[in-house]
Amino acid sequence: MAMRVLVVDDEEDYRLIIKDVLGGAGYDVRTAEHGEAGLEVAKEFSPEVILVDWMMPRMDGETFVQTLRRDASKRDIPIIMLTVKQTAEDELEALHFGVDDFIIKPFQAEDLLARLRALARRSGS
Repeated sequence: MAMRVLVVDDEEDYRLIIKDVLGGAGYDVRTAEHGEAGLEVAKEFSPEVILVDWMMPRMDGETFVQTLRRDASKRDIPIIMLTVKQTAEDELEALHFGVDDFIIKPFQAEDLLARLRALARRSGS
């Protein structure tokens, strides 16, 4: 069975590219355009991994992650933060508020796929 991945990003181009790359690699992918929509999709879709942009309107990635981590049924889902923020301090801040990995935009498809495989190994998926 294909691993279920939720992509939450306000940039439509990124959502479409990621969905195409992951879908082509055999993942079952759903998308949402902001954190509020992402929380709704997460309820219905039960993702095994979530990719979330840090800076989005309506609900940013940090608030999304913190909200998800308070939900007992969703708190253990691995989360990869996607962002244009590039400093070590930014990465440390993201790890502190609950993400499992951090990818700087723009990124290579191979990097994303490798990180998803690594998360799957660590989580036993």
